[in-house]
Amino acid sequence: MNGTLMKRLLVSTALALVVGALLITAYHRQYFAAAQAQSTDFLFAARAGEQSQTTVIVGIDQRSYRELLPTYGPLVNWPRTLYAQALEALRAAGARVVVLDIFFDAAKPDDPHLIAAMQQMGNVIAPLEAQGPKTLHPRPGVAQEFEVFVSPAAAIRSAAVAEGTVNVTTDRDTVIRSLPLLLEAKGQVHPALALATVARYVRRPAVLDADATDETAYGAGRTIPLIDNGRMLINFLGPPSSPERGGAFAILPFVDLLNGSFSPDVVRDKIVLLGLTIRGVDEFATPTTAETRMWGVEVQANIVETILGQRYLVPSSAPATSLLVCAAALIGTWLAALLRPIRAAMGLLGLLLLYLLAGGILFDQGTLLNLIYPPAALALGFAVSQIYRLLFEQAQQRTMRDVMARYLSPSVSQWVLNRPERLTLGGETRTMTAFFCDLRGFTTLSQAMEPQALVALLNDYMSAMTEIVFRHDGVLDKYIGDEIMAFWNAPMDQPDHAARACATALDMVQRLHELRAQWKERGNPQLDLGIGINTGPMVVGNMGSRDRLAYTVLGDAVNIASRLQGVNKDYGTRVLVSEATMKAAGGSFTYRYLDRVQVKGRTEPLAVYEVVSYRNQLDPETTAMLELYAKGIELYHAGQWTDASDLFLRLLASHPGDGPSALYLRRSREFAVTPPPPDWNGVTILKTK
Repeated sequence: MNGTLMKRLLVSTALALVVGALLITAYHRQYFAAAQAQSTDFLFAARAGEQSQTTVIVGIDQRSYRELLPTYGPLVNWPRTLYAQALEALRAAGARVVVLDIFFDAAKPDDPHLIAAMQQMGNVIAPLEAQGPKTLHPRPGVAQEFEVFVSPAAAIRSAAVAEGTVNVTTDRDTVIRSLPLLLEAKGQVHPALALATVARYVRRPAVLDADATDETAYGAGRTIPLIDNGRMLINFLGPPSSPERGGAFAILPFVDLLNGSFSPDVVRDKIVLLGLTIRGVDEFATPTTAETRMWGVEVQANIVETILGQRYLVPSSAPATSLLVCAAALIGTWLAALLRPIRAAMGLLGLLLLYLLAGGILFDQGTLLNLIYPPAALALGFAVSQIYRLLFEQAQQRTMRDVMARYLSPSVSQWVLNRPERLTLGGETRTMTAFFCDLRGFTTLSQAMEPQALVALLNDYMSAMTEIVFRHDGVLDKYIGDEIMAFWNAPMDQPDHAARACATALDMVQRLHELRAQWKERGNPQLDLGIGINTGPMVVGNMGSRDRLAYTVLGDAVNIASRLQGVNKDYGTRVLVSEATMKAAGGSFTYRYLDRVQVKGRTEPLAVYEVVSYRNQLDPETTAMLELYAKGIELYHAGQWTDASDLFLRLLASHPGDGPSALYLRRSREFAVTPPPPDWNGVTILKTK
């Protein structure tokens, strides 16, 4: 792993820890508790509704009210004999447990009929309502203490086999999601109506089996998980039911029960809840409601089904949620650190969807994942890490890019920025190509021109030539006065490094022609250049002192390139390369053999070649000239000085500015007069650099 990536991951990890700590603190202090409660509502809507097989509702609905109104008047005036008749019908049909979700709180003359029916039924559960709220969670497992329990008339209450509280809990958004399983008033603890119902249905001798704890209640032969303040989450079977649309619960109209126009199979061996199902009366919002609210009696039916089927919903534990928050924050920051923004954003979206999918799967298993804090940690971790990269790392990279742009081409700069450790500290030995370009006549020119004009001319020249180096992905090593030093094949591997250097040289020559035309228009003198190129093993790396480093190349092969640049003056050429460079550059160029020379500082001679042009740009005239030149060189090395002189003289007549032909003409004439010694090997020893 490279240094920059490691640093990025370390910073991202630190950011993840900060994000995780902040969100875990918010989680434990129950910030956004309402949002967390609401976040799980969609899971009910996404789940297919289920059908109750045990619980049935007898609803005092609009039709029942309408049909009974002419005879009995408003609902509050209905005689208790109607309810007694309903209980008798349920007993005859074989209902197992009947739950009254209606308060008969005042004694009436016809109560004996209802009491007798309840006693004959033998399995009627009566409601209680806790009123006058006091202390929350006064003891383990008890949700709240109240002033008093309001119950039906004493005689009716005594006829019931059990009783339970009908209180439910509405959250801040008025949605019912839970109920208090145990409530207390005046030292007495009563269970919820649904818990008493289930205990009677499964024939338990008592509703409560043991004392509750903060996390668990024991009743009806079941271990029931509690959330904060002794509440049990309700696992709703589906959206609100109705006699017309159907739903999770079969709803039998009260009047059909009285008329006997129902199938006994609907209620046989079932739990039957009797309550109001009139629109606008006793209705509540639940996680499964949308436009239509749910009747209170159906809320109680859902509670019964939750306990009876042990379909409990349990939020993920605090340690597990905290761990998820930390992991999500870490993943979010690492996504931003390791991937490019678009891929990271897609990964973030994918992980969020995956987390929601996991939440849905676990919801079906009874576990509620926290859908606020872990996703928030994932998103926030991603955001802060991305902001860090934009504000700090990208700014740093822009600074680095601006600096490197002075030395490297854009493509090489980006390559280095991606993995800066490629700029190896210290040095490494590589086969590379070194390049030196010198502006001829500049020293003399500097003495004749005004400083401002001289600097402007030099800047034009350097800018143009440096742009060509970068175009061919070369590394600008340094400017040495009017000389340009560059190299290829480091830090980035460039198998065609020699060819790139040769192409750079030819493009520089072409650009010089254009500059000379501009200089001529301005009245500036005509300058020329000389380029030396050599390929071989070199040491490359960051070199210098502890306070100042330079990425440069060293070695004998570098010195040869520098010497070849100076050799151009002797031969009247512009671009000279060694034999090693010619072989490495391949056949894309046309070369002319010049000489075997022994440069200053070396004992071994080396063959030197001129790069004439790109091979595909060679014109017939130049081809003919090169062929004639090659014959002249053969005659020269064969010691046929006179014939060689004649041939080079012919060449100069057609190409008067050809420096190598002029040099060999002079040498041939000198050797014709004074031949070299017998051990002459054709090597030219150069005395100057």
